[in-house]
Amino acid sequence: MDTHTNTDTNNPINHTHSAEDLQIIQDEKIINLLDSLADDFFGDTPSEYLSNKEDLSCIHNIYDDLQNNGYFNEEIIYYYNAIKYLKDNDQSLTESLEIAEEYGYSITNINSELLATLHASRNKESKFWEHIAPEVENIINNL
Repeated sequence: MDTHTNTDTNNPINHTHSAEDLQIIQDEKIINLLDSLADDFFGDTPSEYLSNKEDLSCIHNIYDDLQNNGYFNEEIIYYYNAIKYLKDNDQSLTESLEIAEEYGYSITNINSELLATLHASRNKESKFWEHIAPEVENIINNL
């Protein structure tokens, strides 16, 4: 066997990834997983909301970036849709009213569309932390 091929750094067999290469590979895996899981749970692609697609090494930073860019903002419009959503997800309105209070709304400036929108947005955040974040964190910690 030719010993020259064993030491030739231009030979693809002898290529080793740099730290930068490994970070790019990890970022691509995280984005692909994030989009795949979100597609399963929400039917959308959160990577479109990431302003920084490099150095994705912390799930909290990823969440903050998504939050800051409106990924979790759901909007439920029309009375019928809002009432149907609330009937299916918060019949007592307890959760919706608590969320509205957190955001500084009072009983005089809320309606069914606002309550449904707030609840749906919070629900999306909760599902992110319950189903998506652990999987992404697993990739971050194991690469």
